Amino acid sequence: MKSRNFRLAPAVAVATAGLLFAGAAGTAVAAPSDESPPPASSAPSEEAQTDWKPGAWYDDEAACKKAGEQGKKDNKWREYRCKREEKHPGQYDHQWHLYYRA
Repeated sequence: MKSRNFRLAPAVAVATAGLLFAGAAGTAVAAPSDESPPPASSAPSEEAQTDWKPGAWYDDEAACKKAGEQGKKDNKWREYRCKREEKHPGQYDHQWHLYYRA
């Protein structure tokens, strides 16, 4: 009887280790990636957390960048970003939003 228990013990240990490893690996796979882009609706709150201030809205990227460069030239801010976002969430009215950092 003792020899049978000694043979089962390694098998049980291997099975338990396998389940623990599979659980840890499953958790790592299920975790969201840090590199995934944030949803468009959370962009303004993300900008606020990194001292980016929202500026005006523009119909196209070129107009947004032109305004951003003009703001740098006039010393209103030191850097800017133009992001395509929904102006009114849920209405699919995408425009370019200027963000700047003084």
